[in-house]
Amino acid sequence: MYKVFAGSFKSRENAQERVAFLRSKGIQSFIVSTVISGETWFRVQAGAFSTRENADKRVNEIKAKTGINAFIQTDNVRSSTTSNTVPSPPGIDLNPSSILGPTQLSAEQMNAYVRTINPHAPLLGEYYKTFGEYYGIKGDVAFAQALQETGYFRFTGDVRSSQNNFAGIGATGGGARGAGFNTPEEGVLAHLQHLYAYATTAALPDKYPLVDPRFHLVNRGSATTWTALNGKWAVPGTTYGQSILSIYRRMAEA
Repeated sequence: MYKVFAGSFKSRENAQERVAFLRSKGIQSFIVSTVISGETWFRVQAGAFSTRENADKRVNEIKAKTGINAFIQTDNVRSSTTSNTVPSPPGIDLNPSSILGPTQLSAEQMNAYVRTINPHAPLLGEYYKTFGEYYGIKGDVAFAQALQETGYFRFTGDVRSSQNNFAGIGATGGGARGAGFNTPEEGVLAHLQHLYAYATTAALPDKYPLVDPRFHLVNRGSATTWTALNGKWAVPGTTYGQSILSIYRRMAEA
């Protein structure tokens, strides 16, 4: 595999800013951490290819659109398969700690999982995948957060299904209904924007309008991991992030 990196930083914040800049130029990327000589570096990965030619094309594309000199790192993957078998596809990370990163599950997989529990659940997987990839957020884990917040879209708490509020935005307890959104698509967009506010201090990309009414109330960059949402997104929420990841693991294993 030929992996393309568009930057390597000691500061995660600097890496997040690079991801946001690339996204503003139409180039999707995500952050991966690596340890070099005992120090943690945050690399911005903008692709992985099975041929050097395609990797070179991505490097040239990044240079043309952004002026950044990307670099290629080669991973040698060995297989003990026989001529009658083929290598298995890469495994899914079942412990995705960071909010920022690639969406591993397909929209169909997300929809299929929730329908096994709630046959009447809305099919929102495509929105979580699309907006997750645009903002560089793990859309499939955000989908698991929506399942946590809504009781698998049964809406048994203060928020009602007609509000299209899948993240409990503004539902602060005591019967407060929270924010309402015009469409399911807008509700998912607000959810991803709210996560973006917590996960990074970078400016919000402007392809979509800001629809999260509480975006500017968030302490920007104060929660870069799902468990760091404990006590912030949900209060006291001491195991809030862990519950989200537990749902995600069950969905991924399914």
